[in-house]
Amino acid sequence: MNRTITLPPLRIEMEFPLMKALAARRTKRKWTQSEFTDQELSNLLWAACGITHPASKKSKSRRTAPSACNSQEISVYIALPYGLYRYDEKDHLLIEIFTQDIRGYIRTRKMMKTAPAGLIYVSDHSKFSSFIFKDDERKRITSAVDTGFISQNVYLYAAAAKMNTAVLGLVDRGKLHEIMGLKECEKIVYTQAIGKA
Repeated sequence: MNRTITLPPLRIEMEFPLMKALAARRTKRKWTQSEFTDQELSNLLWAACGITHPASKKSKSRRTAPSACNSQEISVYIALPYGLYRYDEKDHLLIEIFTQDIRGYIRTRKMMKTAPAGLIYVSDHSKFSSFIFKDDERKRITSAVDTGFISQNVYLYAAAAKMNTAVLGLVDRGKLHEIMGLKECEKIVYTQAIGKA
């Protein structure tokens, strides 16, 4: 059975105005080697796509980032020095996938190897149930847009929390897909390196 890490309650009361975060948001590829605390992981992952409105009998839950038809097809995985985890936003915890350090596979550029953490955005195409997603091209484009919303949330949180981050498009998706043991319907969209400034 895979180990889980229960994340502490998030801290919403950051004193960093949104407009200041927008002005400070940048792609920065330098970071310290400091590992994230559980609180920092809690805040970071909730900012990415945490639940802001729980599910009810009439509707699905709502996340901090929108998704087409509220498909919520993007799962966020985080590669840490001590293993790979999937963020379970419903219970706000990390589910261990394995204990191997795969941070070196989240990028093709050597300078990204030093990132303390790497987010991996995976789209589950089986969650596209609406008729508007009738072909793979629409699923691919929608997944890219929905990943963009999530990664921008991470950028804004990083600006407010004095972290540096960079979205990475040059990824060996086939190799990473194999390493992660993903299903055929699961597609890696992008990755994002992040660390403390």
